[in-house]
Amino acid sequence: MQGAVAWLQALSGSYLAVFLLIHVGAVVLGRIVLHLDTNFYFAAAGFHVPPFQMVFVPYYLLAVVALFTHAGCTCYWSLGGRALGLRRMALSVMVVTGCILGVAIDLSLAGMVQPVTVPATYLAAFRR
Repeated sequence: MQGAVAWLQALSGSYLAVFLLIHVGAVVLGRIVLHLDTNFYFAAAGFHVPPFQMVFVPYYLLAVVALFTHAGCTCYWSLGGRALGLRRMALSVMVVTGCILGVAIDLSLAGMVQPVTVPATYLAAFRR
């Protein structure tokens, strides 16, 4: 495999690997060291303490986009015997879906879809 789709799959997979390492490490740290329940508020806290939004908005957005892009590349390769246009459309639909879902998740965590009041114990982890 070579070309743009192969590179896209490699890059999205690499980002997912890094994201999962960081994310699992943060969840373990949150539970064991900070004694926090790693729930919605744990994820949302970084969106509510400046300047951490500048890190967490792209961090979560890119993770969702990378997941759907990686799956879209799999669709592209799985449709190997089909028309190139269909293969590209399958990949494009997955990437666009990932972008839309990533933005929706970020907006939700930021409290722009519904009001979010993050408990002080979660915010304190960023103010140390």
